[in-house]
Amino acid sequence: MSQVDLLIAVLTVFCVVYTVLGVLWWLQDRADRAVVARVDGAQVDPYHAVATIDGDQGADRAAAAELLLAGLIRIEEDGRVAVTGRGAETDRMPEHPVPAAVLVTLRGHTRPHPLIWLYVDAEHCRRRDPFLRAEDARWPRWPGHAEDRLQIAAILVAPLLAGWLAAQLLYVSDAFAPNAAEIAVGAFLGLLTWAVFALVLHVVVMVVWPERRDRFAEYCRTLPPHPAEAALDPGQREQLARAMDYSPPSEPDPWPLDTPGAF
Repeated sequence: MSQVDLLIAVLTVFCVVYTVLGVLWWLQDRADRAVVARVDGAQVDPYHAVATIDGDQGADRAAAAELLLAGLIRIEEDGRVAVTGRGAETDRMPEHPVPAAVLVTLRGHTRPHPLIWLYVDAEHCRRRDPFLRAEDARWPRWPGHAEDRLQIAAILVAPLLAGWLAAQLLYVSDAFAPNAAEIAVGAFLGLLTWAVFALVLHVVVMVVWPERRDRFAEYCRTLPPHPAEAALDPGQREQLARAMDYSPPSEPDPWPLDTPGAF
């Protein structure tokens, strides 16, 4: 078999492999669409729907909306959030675990606290996340919570093809010689060629290969907004937006440019 025939045969094998992976991707996407078509919106927890769309920080935002409506928190002019007198009463606790976690966390701060900082609060995450992760487990098909193994397989095939192409290029260019120094140089050039081919093919696969669509997130976007957020009046909605856009005031420059002796 000539080198050209071998090249055609190997490329054909890789084309067949990618064709099979493409068919499997289509079957997977079809199954995803079939599953989401049977989802009942009443079974989707509103906080989990918000977290699916906007991340866990979105669940904190919806929880703050519920607490704001109940008069358990207030939002300061600068956007920080504080517990009200009613919210400080320990016998007042939302039934849902997500707003309950937000309220408990805010009670732990004696001063107004930025709402958007809760997502980096380890204690708060330990209170809130078990519920959201349990809800995730109810919808195991969706790629937001599971790896797309077909994409991983498509990516792993690329360096195999790159390695074969690099080896063939070295073979036809007589890079292998009995001299030890030339063998070392040939091996280095082979690795370099393989790395270049692998990078190029990896980029091609990442651009061409369709990502597995998160059908559940798409479905959640069709659901009505979270009840608490929908119930906010314009003033409360503006307050919540201010809380989500909060940024700490910048520290004054201790050495402004016009200070004598700054340089």
